[in-house]
Amino acid sequence: MTLSVCAHRGSPSVLPENTVGSFLQAVEEGADEIELDLRLSADGRLVVMHDATVDRTTDGTGAVAELTLRQLQALDAGGGAWIPSFEEVLDGVGARLQVEIKAPEAAGPLAELLRDRPDDLARISPCCFDPDVVAELVRLFPDAPVGLIASGGSAESLDRAVELGASRVLFGWAGTDRALVEKAQAHGLEFSVWLVNTPEQLRDAQALGVDGFTTDETAVIAAELARIEEAAS
Repeated sequence: MTLSVCAHRGSPSVLPENTVGSFLQAVEEGADEIELDLRLSADGRLVVMHDATVDRTTDGTGAVAELTLRQLQALDAGGGAWIPSFEEVLDGVGARLQVEIKAPEAAGPLAELLRDRPDDLARISPCCFDPDVVAELVRLFPDAPVGLIASGGSAESLDRAVELGASRVLFGWAGTDRALVEKAQAHGLEFSVWLVNTPEQLRDAQALGVDGFTTDETAVIAAELARIEEAAS
């Protein structure tokens, strides 16, 4: 079985995270899907940023929610890169997108934006750690693979995902075992584990029988996966 390789915030070891260049780099390295983080700017625009503030990843300071898109895009996100709007990502990156909702208020505007972009809607997987937001995403995106994220795997989180009507679970390593993966798949859920950053972790993920995984090291892991699959053919 071929595992789906999802690039965590692009290719952050090569280019600044959550930027269009980093996403394109990850696709070139072999990513099947790109994971990104979504927030709202002060003027209600969907922007791609993990943290609640710009302090860690740019040369600026302040809360994302208190800065307009114009102010955000005036910042240097590293090497001349900028904080992209979600529209810029849709226009510039053709891969599947795992869209993690970091700010609950971004869910509605995301649905509104994609209403007029059916082709883009078809390649979006909205996900969140917050079960209440996942419930809202299931309502807003009835045909999309909505995912519940958790820092570890547990029967409780899996049962919650089923109850919410999610299509996939994205669980960290802690508590994740083959029985949990099989139970999820028996319920029709896609199971992804994170993070897979070494060849050893890749082999562990394969042993679990997961459908895919998220990685910070797309080039290394995609190459190792291709080598394993070639050896098995």
